[in-house]
Amino acid sequence: MCMGQPPRKPKPERRRRKGAPRHNPLYEDVLDARGIPLPGGAIDAPRNVKIKQAVEDAEAVENCTRDDQEQEGLLPPKLGKKLLKLVEEQQRAEGIADASDAEGGGPDEETADKDGFVVLDCEEDEEDLVFEKQRTGSSATRATVNLADLVMEQLKKQTENKDKSQEKRVESSLSPKVVEVYTAMAPFLARYRSGKMPKAFKIIPRLHAWEEILVLTNPTMWSKQATREATRIFCSNLREAMAQRFLCTVLLPAVRDDIAENKKLNYHLYMALKKALFKPGAFFKGIYLPLALDGCTIREAVIVGSVVTKVSIPVLHGAAALVRLAAVTPDQWIPSVSHMMTVLIDKKYSLPLQAINECVDHFHRFAPSEVKVTVAWHKCLLVLIQRYKVNLSASHRMKLKAVLQSHFHAKVGPEIRRELAAQQPALLLEQQQRALLELAAKHRNAEDIEVD
Repeated sequence: MCMGQPPRKPKPERRRRKGAPRHNPLYEDVLDARGIPLPGGAIDAPRNVKIKQAVEDAEAVENCTRDDQEQEGLLPPKLGKKLLKLVEEQQRAEGIADASDAEGGGPDEETADKDGFVVLDCEEDEEDLVFEKQRTGSSATRATVNLADLVMEQLKKQTENKDKSQEKRVESSLSPKVVEVYTAMAPFLARYRSGKMPKAFKIIPRLHAWEEILVLTNPTMWSKQATREATRIFCSNLREAMAQRFLCTVLLPAVRDDIAENKKLNYHLYMALKKALFKPGAFFKGIYLPLALDGCTIREAVIVGSVVTKVSIPVLHGAAALVRLAAVTPDQWIPSVSHMMTVLIDKKYSLPLQAINECVDHFHRFAPSEVKVTVAWHKCLLVLIQRYKVNLSASHRMKLKAVLQSHFHAKVGPEIRRELAAQQPALLLEQQQRALLELAAKHRNAEDIEVD
């Protein structure tokens, strides 16, 4: 020890706590009596399960009493069975009491309790009744109602409130912040000219409720540049079915309104149509076919058809659209349908045989009809024969000749007839080969004669 420092006090000894431990050992909660681990570990131990059940029952009773005080209470589902049991026990007790009253004397007879005191039926004061009603609220009125009926009514109210809450969730699926953000974006999209689009707008195709959010931005008031950028974003990020909805509900009305107002299509909307062909199936189902079948003008058909002429599209998509247009009956026919068929036929694709058959049947339906056809119809028939005369069979030629007899154009008709009268190139090639073989055989015979 150093000089001048006081001596250290000895540390007090720790005494172990005598008596019962504060909690069960861990192995007792985790293992059962046989030493086998419980399925849920310490959570499913008997002591903890009882405590957990008691806490849940206490919370349920507290909620039930609180709701009863507010006169809008609903019974929790866990207490339904317990209350029904209590109702049955109460009814049994009332039945036993009624039976004992019936066996005993009348109401005028006096009864004694265990201590020997006489029990009398006294009338209650009216002021006491009013005070009791004010204190207990509506509990006095509910006491006269059958308890079982009350339980059933409250259970029904609970199910009805659940249904209403689910309906409210469906109606208000969008949070107020989302509504505020995309509603405030509408003026920006209305005056957009160039630059980057907001990130909140770019993520719309990835959202589940993208259609509801898109309505908040007011697409009818978008600028032409905003419509072009939106078409690029949505067609590159959405699936074909979803892209079809966007094109049919946003781009197609914008294109038709601009053509009707200016008699021509804006450059940015024209480029938006080209961007829409990134999804050819969505383009044909969302723009091309609805435009043709909805009764569009020939100007609209020419403008939209020029986009299809300039952009390469898959063969099957073009063939499917051609088959759908060929299914139009003479009563539903308009000149725009023939022009849009001409655009697809003039792509010079190797169409399937089914598409060619449908086109021939389309024109053959006009043979007995008295519908006045236009030059667009005759031009479509001429292009079909010129492009696919190699694939036309004898029956196809007979049907088309019958059509010419009923619908003949002074300028286009003779050219169609000349194309039909021309022999098939395959037959011409075969005849030329036969003629060459015959000439070769004659030369050989002549040489053999000279040698002899």
